[in-house]
Amino acid sequence: MSWKEYEIYITRHLQRLFPETDIQHNVRREGLISKTKRQIDILIEGRVAGFDLKIIVDCKYFNKKVDVKDVESFLSFLQDLKASKGILITNNGYSEAAYNRATYDTQDIELRIIDFGDLENFQGFLAIPYSKSECAIVSAPPGWIVDASGGNGYVASFYPAGLSQDEAFHTSSFLYLAFSHKDKDCPDLPDLLTKQNDGARKHYKNPKIEHLDTVQREDCSLTLRVIDTVEMGDTIEYSIFLDYPNVILYMTLLTKRVEEKKSLRKLEWIAEKLIKGNVILDRSKRPINVQL
Repeated sequence: MSWKEYEIYITRHLQRLFPETDIQHNVRREGLISKTKRQIDILIEGRVAGFDLKIIVDCKYFNKKVDVKDVESFLSFLQDLKASKGILITNNGYSEAAYNRATYDTQDIELRIIDFGDLENFQGFLAIPYSKSECAIVSAPPGWIVDASGGNGYVASFYPAGLSQDEAFHTSSFLYLAFSHKDKDCPDLPDLLTKQNDGARKHYKNPKIEHLDTVQREDCSLTLRVIDTVEMGDTIEYSIFLDYPNVILYMTLLTKRVEEKKSLRKLEWIAEKLIKGNVILDRSKRPINVQL
């Protein structure tokens, strides 16, 4: 396979994955900072959950692993073109430093490295769940998918790729996102925590409830809570609360103890990468745009 065939194969695969979007191969767009035309391997433009997004895909056809300099160069490229997301696909793997640079970068722009051999499993990586006028752009951590079909009181769920929502909930790690709008019934985060903690004490006998240190954001305060009970057996519950002026976004992780550290890192990764927004609704209360 030549580099050109490599890019065309990836383009066609993404066109099958995102049939409602405009996917172009080998296009040029002017950079906002560089003021010059930049060549883009694959450009995905369209609507995800009703909102406009621009995703740039860079296809690395190397005889060596992608390294950290390649990642940093691509991040600058994404910023110049004001992309929503970036996907770097490599045919020959990537260094640990490159993976860490992409995975743990906390910029608003998100970069994801995908090995060419894993391309067939690439699905459900992005969603924009919303409640009333509040929304969040969320991405699935590496190896997981995001499911915005909702249900059971939450607006999105995250779980390992290859499993159904039900399988993940009962046999592996499962994470869900919910919104709590601040009103007279639940005016602030302490009130929400009190209600949830009281509910846990009624449901379980002597649950152990702790608050731990976690990641930080500039736009809101974060609280990490863990609930451990005998009744949950080999499962433990972690929740991260993002406290905004009008709404509290919280994500609850149910994980097997053998996967606890790895799954907790995924929960914190989602909390770091989440982009908070507001939904613009039409007269019928349907979303027509998102404001960041």
